[in-house]
Amino acid sequence: MPLEFQKAYRLNSRSLDGTPGTKYWQNFSSYDINAEVFPGTWKLKGKQTITYHNNSPDSLDQIVIRQYANHYKKGAVRANEMPLTNLTDGMIITNLKVNSEQVALDKNTAVSNLAHATKQSKEENRITVERSSTFITLELTTPILPNKTTELFMEWETEMPSVYVNKIGAYDKESAYFGYWYPQIAVYDDIDGWDKNEYTGAQECYTDFADYKVKIMVPKGNYIFATGNLENAEEVLNPQELLAYRNIKTSTDKLVVLDGSKNPISKAKTTWVYHAKNVRDFGFGVSNNFKWVANTVQLGKKPIASNIVYDVKDEPYLNDLLTVQEKGLHFLSKDLPGVTYPYSNFTTFIGVPEFDGMEFPMMANNGFSKRQISNNHMTFHELAHTYLPHWVGINEVKYSWMEEGWATFLTIKFGQHLYRGTEFENYELKRTIRSYERSAGQQGETPLFSPSNYMVVRNMHFQQSYRKPAFMYMALESLLGKELFKKCLKEYLSRWANRHPTPYDFMFTFNDVSGQNLNWFWNKWVFGYGYADVAVKTVEEDHLVLENVGGFPVPVVIQLNYANNRIKTLRKSPEIWVSGDKNNKIQIPDVDNLISVKLITDAFPDVDEDNNSVVLEK
Repeated sequence: MPLEFQKAYRLNSRSLDGTPGTKYWQNFSSYDINAEVFPGTWKLKGKQTITYHNNSPDSLDQIVIRQYANHYKKGAVRANEMPLTNLTDGMIITNLKVNSEQVALDKNTAVSNLAHATKQSKEENRITVERSSTFITLELTTPILPNKTTELFMEWETEMPSVYVNKIGAYDKESAYFGYWYPQIAVYDDIDGWDKNEYTGAQECYTDFADYKVKIMVPKGNYIFATGNLENAEEVLNPQELLAYRNIKTSTDKLVVLDGSKNPISKAKTTWVYHAKNVRDFGFGVSNNFKWVANTVQLGKKPIASNIVYDVKDEPYLNDLLTVQEKGLHFLSKDLPGVTYPYSNFTTFIGVPEFDGMEFPMMANNGFSKRQISNNHMTFHELAHTYLPHWVGINEVKYSWMEEGWATFLTIKFGQHLYRGTEFENYELKRTIRSYERSAGQQGETPLFSPSNYMVVRNMHFQQSYRKPAFMYMALESLLGKELFKKCLKEYLSRWANRHPTPYDFMFTFNDVSGQNLNWFWNKWVFGYGYADVAVKTVEEDHLVLENVGGFPVPVVIQLNYANNRIKTLRKSPEIWVSGDKNNKIQIPDVDNLISVKLITDAFPDVDEDNNSVVLEK
């Protein structure tokens, strides 16, 4: 266990049984934001007051402020290609105060020992600023004491990419999605202290829980769809729209709030007010011509407002999406993980030509495909992210497999549920198997425990964050059985809801709740090199000898072919590899009439299928 984790357990902020420790803490912020959006240019001006609560036992002599929009700044650190037209001046903070003390942002700076950082010369009795690519660090004159608050005020301006890229930006001149758009206090936690990892675009974000009161001003005729609850619907919707909006809360039938007609834009302004409590971030979409359909999804006694907002030209490929989203909410709440959706609403904002998706609390910004099945799976995948990383606050920068892997696993399961009995039942499973097998076992496929932000090669990021952990969770389900696996998962979510778990908290919880020491499994899948590949070696007397070529403990399905066209199937969980031996003997019945043996690999990856069978010589 690395030293920084050992310290957390020694100080009782975390427990070896997987529960938050008796001295667990995390910091919290309240944001009061006023912003104005300028459609077409997609520039934004804002001002905000942040009340920051230091719940840690430490006196903080620094505050780190995230500027994610600097990802698009000329000269910024980036791990992905960027159209030249998207390069901007980044996020410019023009006025910054800490407890009413003005911070001098225009001071001359000197280059520090990091090529991408600049630092002001230290001045007596003044807050100084260290600038990095996507965050600034304020060196405080007066530390923030434990269990005290501090107040920050700032004004800033920025703009979204003019060409949609990396999950945010303009759809066209009339619609856009705003993510990572406001200065945000970085996470200070018990493992790493301040999170000073650069946002390069290769991974996503690590954010603290916060309350948001947000006012967004736009030219009248534009509509805002955002995290949280709309507080002034009667001021921004016309009477017909307002009636439909209010009916969403009670109607399980599909309602049309906006029909997708292009609204005229006036010089007058409207202000949309949204509030959200105890969420990790705040995002919003803007459009004057998207269609808005919605209904209520009743989860027991809890009503959930389910919304789809999209470009009406894409309707032929999206006309079933509201129903799919409803089925997804039921699946997550009743089947896996079997925990009722934790918020009051969910909105899918969809239509950008770049087919990808990005989750935000209570909503998603999704790319569009002309394959309806792809839209269905994408919509569910982003909805599943509600649980991880949003409700359970995963550090997506370091441990993206702890959220993307779960979303991938759950999407495979939902696809089998949604398309059961059809040719598409295993569509997502087979697609993920193929993708995994193309990259498995290569040098770049490091152990899962390796920090995700060290993985900037796109294909290996997807392998490490999505495919490989999804199959680990699948192997774990096979090992524990479905009921015990679900029990462990639900308890993990319950323990760490609105908190920040690490990989150890996840593994220790499964050990604790299952009543089993699963360290042999974690050592292979989480901490070791390996891949999924089992070979049939030979038949010795009445035993089949299997070789675990890749080293991972995986489930095995064995087809025994006998004379007279008899077939018998044996299913073995990963427990057969508990000893750590590379070879394993499986007893087989009626060996005298056995003709051949074959591994069935349609439900779990196997990198080399050329070693999966043996024909007996008679």
